[in-house]
Amino acid sequence: MALTEPQALASLRLVVAVAKADGEIAQEELEQLEGALAALPLQGVTVDQLLASEVSLEAEFGLLDTALARESAWQAMYAMAWADGQCVPLEQVVLDHAQERLGIAAERVSIVHRLVNEARDTVLPSNIAAIADPARRDAEIREDTLKYAVLSAALGAFPVPGLALLTDLAVIGVQVKLVRDIGQYWGHKVDAAAAKSLLYGLGIGTGARLAVNNLAKLVPGWGSAVGAATSFAATWALGKVANSHFAAGASDDPRSLRAMFRSAEQEGKGAYLANKAAISAKEQADGARLAQLAADVKAGKITQDEYQRQVIEG
Repeated sequence: MALTEPQALASLRLVVAVAKADGEIAQEELEQLEGALAALPLQGVTVDQLLASEVSLEAEFGLLDTALARESAWQAMYAMAWADGQCVPLEQVVLDHAQERLGIAAERVSIVHRLVNEARDTVLPSNIAAIADPARRDAEIREDTLKYAVLSAALGAFPVPGLALLTDLAVIGVQVKLVRDIGQYWGHKVDAAAAKSLLYGLGIGTGARLAVNNLAKLVPGWGSAVGAATSFAATWALGKVANSHFAAGASDDPRSLRAMFRSAEQEGKGAYLANKAAISAKEQADGARLAQLAADVKAGKITQDEYQRQVIEG
């Protein structure tokens, strides 16, 4: 099962409606949405048009004519509203209306809410010894950055019908662990809050990225172009920026690193193409295992925390 491009566009307009629920989009949120949408191979519509158009909820709901489309749209809207841990009342009003109109069962709402909250609280272990030798430290950081970028790409393209957020949340877990590991290579003890602060400062792990990636992987032609490529590039760039950040003593404001991140992300897109064989091998090797882990989460056999740990441990 997959989403058609019209269904995906309708879903994206609903995501924008959530962002606009309180009357306007904050500048930071606007930049995050622009960055996330810019990665999509949109046909016949521009990012500016998506963001500027007045959204008719009922019209967009009417375009979601399959169960997968309705479920995926609602999850993307939920990610936009709740990814940062707070949902303003007017956003919740839009979500509640969407839940009713799209026929999302209360049980499904509870599952998604649980996963998002568990992911927020998950702290994957990071027990890395500091390395004083610059050449060896640099080699270890490069190796870890590539390893986690490849894993992020495999997760970014992996579709989980009915629970696409699962793998997108896991990518954030991988990225948080990468930041903490790099910090420890430099002798810094980095807690999860500090690592997530760096991600958010760079515009990674935001509701906008989660919402867009949640939809992209379910559209033929978008999954690899967006889910895999952007997850790889973002993780690759994060590794480079985190290395620079900790080399400088971790004293700079994460937001001041955005220009460096954008440049490194472009470099990461080239690295994605250079490593496509390794990414394809990872997808093939882990496909069955990821599918089983996803089934276990959906069945309530394992938590999001256990899922992320098993994903990373391989």
